[in-house]
Amino acid sequence: MDDKEKILIIDDELIPRYSIQQVLKDRYSVFTAAGGAEGLDFMAHNHADLVVLDIRMPDMDGITVLKEIKKRFPDTEVVLLTAYASLESARSAVRFGALDYLIKPFDKSDVINVVERGLQKKRVQISIKSEREKLLDKTKYLECQVNKAREKMMMYDEGTVNALILAIDAKDHYTSDHSGNVARLSYLIAEILGLPKEECNKLRQAGIIHDIGKIGIDEAILRKKGPLTKEEFIEMKKHSEIGARIVNAVPFMGDTAQIIYYHHERFDGTGYPEGLKEEEIPVPARIVAIADAVDSMMHDRPYRARLPVDEILTELKVCSGTQFDPVIVDAILKSKKLLK
Repeated sequence: MDDKEKILIIDDELIPRYSIQQVLKDRYSVFTAAGGAEGLDFMAHNHADLVVLDIRMPDMDGITVLKEIKKRFPDTEVVLLTAYASLESARSAVRFGALDYLIKPFDKSDVINVVERGLQKKRVQISIKSEREKLLDKTKYLECQVNKAREKMMMYDEGTVNALILAIDAKDHYTSDHSGNVARLSYLIAEILGLPKEECNKLRQAGIIHDIGKIGIDEAILRKKGPLTKEEFIEMKKHSEIGARIVNAVPFMGDTAQIIYYHHERFDGTGYPEGLKEEEIPVPARIVAIADAVDSMMHDRPYRARLPVDEILTELKVCSGTQFDPVIVDAILKSKKLLK
């Protein structure tokens, strides 16, 4: 199968039509038509990546053909052929969508250059269109996953939420039981800080669902052994926003959405999704952030082994004031209850 790019030459004069065909035939699949009607009929049944089109033809002038091509086949690039006398017409035709024009008699290198430029433009457009379609498909899939999760959570109670979290932990096998551990640690930290029982329970609920947004992240990224690429990390960071969107629509869980959304913010303002810092970050989100980090340090990861308790405590001290709220860290270190 010929996979060369296809060029159509439309010119009522045989010599220029044949000359351009000879210049391009070794690089591309080249077809010819002796007039506008014939050229449009060819394009109705065959694909053409680029058309080289004479402006002055007896059956249908080039400007009319150009307009028809752009109306029927808007992605096809068009290069005009013109004599000096019709140069102004060729220039005017650019506003109708022509890429450029060649002046008769033309130079071989000029033909090759303008055709290649037109095809390169088309390649870029195809690439952009392909990426856009992939993005749209991915967005539709993500919306579908989010809607499915939301529907489940709207229909059932917290028992269903717990089952969903187990499914997420199974999907991301390096975080098995992670959600339950973060819930327990968040509750303990809230107790250490002397928060009311209601707040402690809210922190536990937020901890159990803090990573629910991972249901919308590609499993290949979640299961990757080793550091994520820049693009993969950008994708991974979306899970906090996805999670907040899911729970925000659930009546009995809506007040945890803010915690889920902000639990990856850092005290020094270098976190995500909004780069909040210090008091701008809601206190519950600061608590879950520490619980999340502590549990991660307590278990093996693809990039490092679990840390002993004394190293975890040292890490909390080192990151106090940068990653973590120093007031919360001080309270944890003084209580000595969290890592018993």
